[in-house]
Amino acid sequence: MSSPGTGPSTGSDLSCEGDACYWYQVGCMIGCPTCQLDLDHKGCGGTNCCSKSEGLMEPTNNDPEFRTWDPHSQSKNPDEHKYNPWRAPGKAPVADPCGVASGGTNPGTYAAIPQGYKAGDKGSEVLPEQKPTLWKAGTTAWVGWGLSAQHAGGYSYRLCPKDSTISETCFQSNTLTFATANSSIHFDNSTSHFEADKKIITRTYVAPDGTQWRTNPVPVCISSTSQYPIHGSPTPDCPTGTMFEAGFTEFTQGFLVPGGKNRFSVMDKVNVPKKVGSYVLSWRWDCEAADQVWTSCADIEITDEPVPAPAPTPTPPDGTCPNFKPGVDSCSTKGCMTRDELAVAENVARGVGGSIHRRATCAWRATRLESTPSIHTENISSMSE
Repeated sequence: MSSPGTGPSTGSDLSCEGDACYWYQVGCMIGCPTCQLDLDHKGCGGTNCCSKSEGLMEPTNNDPEFRTWDPHSQSKNPDEHKYNPWRAPGKAPVADPCGVASGGTNPGTYAAIPQGYKAGDKGSEVLPEQKPTLWKAGTTAWVGWGLSAQHAGGYSYRLCPKDSTISETCFQSNTLTFATANSSIHFDNSTSHFEADKKIITRTYVAPDGTQWRTNPVPVCISSTSQYPIHGSPTPDCPTGTMFEAGFTEFTQGFLVPGGKNRFSVMDKVNVPKKVGSYVLSWRWDCEAADQVWTSCADIEITDEPVPAPAPTPTPPDGTCPNFKPGVDSCSTKGCMTRDELAVAENVARGVGGSIHRRATCAWRATRLESTPSIHTENISSMSE
């Protein structure tokens, strides 16, 4: 992507590496012809992005097994996110399959804008080609993403040949299938091969058109067991319980709550097509708790030749705030928050249209360095097996 940015990711947070978390789109609902990319309006501003006469469609993803926010309709407003992208995966529009800089247009001072670009730039048109990752034709390959703030929903991986027009239509006609039954968690400090890391409960949603999607495996914390009597087990980050059973506990809700960083990537194996050639890989995250779609792209070369094993990437150490006293000092004067942490936090808080109310917290030690970079994190990386 476009590294380094004006506020690059720091320390062990890999989710915003290369400015990947700055490329997404707001104001996108299922069936609508376009996304409303007005950042000042907070996407669709808490209202429907279009009318039924304009295409707004009814949800197709209604099975509690594949829902990620209030799957059993127990909240006071179970239809709050009824038309958000994950309710019909792939049916919300995108402005660009590789994302839009800052998520839209009319950015405020809170918006994080990738270095060298302006808000509203389309990733497929402006991002430079990178050295491709090599995949062996007809085998399997590892792909992964990181989460730094919670929007629920699910994701898919797609390919588009570089000799075609790079478009959402092209990607949707070449959605990859998953090669294994389970996703796995690859911890940032792990030196093992991905298969040696923790396997997790995995829910693979097959859309009506046959495309495969996987749910975001990090559940939302519930507010109370009385409101959500059907819920997942408590975890250190969600002591009351979770929206669904996660099967692992080493996660947080991201920087927008005082839980700290997620120091892992969600890894999947995908089946590699047999046709050799140059491709663009697109990762698409359809959110359920926001009217947003996050997309990132990577360069892929599918070859018949042997593919070398990927070299491990060292994880940078976290910083510290040795002089910060929690409950005494002010974040604005003694905190360690950088421009990136502040800008992205505010961006997400505003962009969800009131769906998720979080506030940035101040960093004061290595295990809680920052308060922010947002739910995005759609930093995408790809590795050949």
